[in-house]
Amino acid sequence: MIMEKINKYNKEFLKIALIPIFQKDKKFYIGKIPAKYFLNMFTVEPAEYDIEKEILFAQKFKDDNTYYTHLIKSLEKRLEDKPFERKEEKTRVKQIEKFLNNEEYALFPNTIIVSCDLINEEFGIPDGTKFDDLKNFDIDFGENMTLSFLDTSEHITYLYIPYQAKSILIIDGQHRLKGLQQARSEVKDSYDLLVSFIIGYNRGIIAKLFYTINYTQKSVNKSLLYHLSGEFSRELDEITFLHETVKILNEIDSSPFKKRIKMLGSIPRNITPEEKEQMTISQAFLIDYLIMSISKSAINSIYQPIFLYYYKDVKLQIEIIRFIIKYFRAIRSLNENDWNDPTNSILCKTIGIGAFIRVMHFVFVKMYIDEFKNDFLKIKKVTENDLKSKLDGIQNIDFSKSGAYAGGGSVGTLNKLKEEIIEKMAYFQKNTYSDFLDKYKSNYLKSFKKSLG
Repeated sequence: MIMEKINKYNKEFLKIALIPIFQKDKKFYIGKIPAKYFLNMFTVEPAEYDIEKEILFAQKFKDDNTYYTHLIKSLEKRLEDKPFERKEEKTRVKQIEKFLNNEEYALFPNTIIVSCDLINEEFGIPDGTKFDDLKNFDIDFGENMTLSFLDTSEHITYLYIPYQAKSILIIDGQHRLKGLQQARSEVKDSYDLLVSFIIGYNRGIIAKLFYTINYTQKSVNKSLLYHLSGEFSRELDEITFLHETVKILNEIDSSPFKKRIKMLGSIPRNITPEEKEQMTISQAFLIDYLIMSISKSAINSIYQPIFLYYYKDVKLQIEIIRFIIKYFRAIRSLNENDWNDPTNSILCKTIGIGAFIRVMHFVFVKMYIDEFKNDFLKIKKVTENDLKSKLDGIQNIDFSKSGAYAGGGSVGTLNKLKEEIIEKMAYFQKNTYSDFLDKYKSNYLKSFKKSLG
């Protein structure tokens, strides 16, 4: 017996025999479920980001630090109720439906990866308890109960899943299932699904598994993957911190990036053409370009981990966000027309923002040595006007789409823009980039590296 439908506790369950699989001392299970049953039981929760809702929420806090502190403190709570699946791609679903209906060998030999919450954990059921013995526990088996039970009391492991909607949560395979749902009845009635059950783990681990599977094996939007990693992490690692940083940049009034970032890597529906025009950079891009500023691995690069000192102290992390905001406000102030016209300017597209993030590393190191006098805490006194004076000269660069950087999105083009920015800035004595780099390496780089220990 591999699977049967039973009635127990006035409720229908699927009783499924599972095969335990061990990998690196961790365990998951494999089972087989006929599609005609499975399709009535699963749920998919698309990851969503409502910018207007998030902005209104951010405005409830008295300042950026209070909001940031709330985000960090709520990391663990967010694990319990955040959805983490990706959005449905209707074209892909249609392709799968066609494949199932028309192909003779329309096989899904790889598993659908799922999870389900367990009665065992919710009610603290002792190991070895049989399904029949649940009558001895105070459990409400009413129609809203979607918890499953893992019975390991015998030599065969059984999973009892309530036969109802939303009792199984999809981690990977939603498009196959949606396509199968739309396939002809005779296809669904003759189809078995091979299912991997990731059970007994918290949602943070499950979300990271989703991230790993989709990042390493499939072409999935990188911004979504970063979003999931940040939303479901129990620890404030680099990706989580930068996820929270980008959220704040996109949501608070003082940020020049407000409502300009594609948080899930895609432009939301139901926004005006004017709002759509302003959304020129993705969450993944910002994280990829900012990560060197906090990562120890950048210590041997010319782009030093300028914010590592602050990142290591949770009480100082807000200073990173504030510096980035002031830095880009200064850029906006010097080039306001370009900043507000992404249709005709590359300033606030990936090439412009990326080049200025690169330059920010050099600006900060020089400020730290010349003005902070090796005192990291002096970052608190830096103003937008201070940074505006240092960036003076960038208004002489042609950021138009008809200029030298028109149509260029490569790293090489970005680096050429970075070099021109440095050559135009009075703060760097308007040297050639080559002369600047020689002076930077000899007078600043070694000293700053030494300060990081």
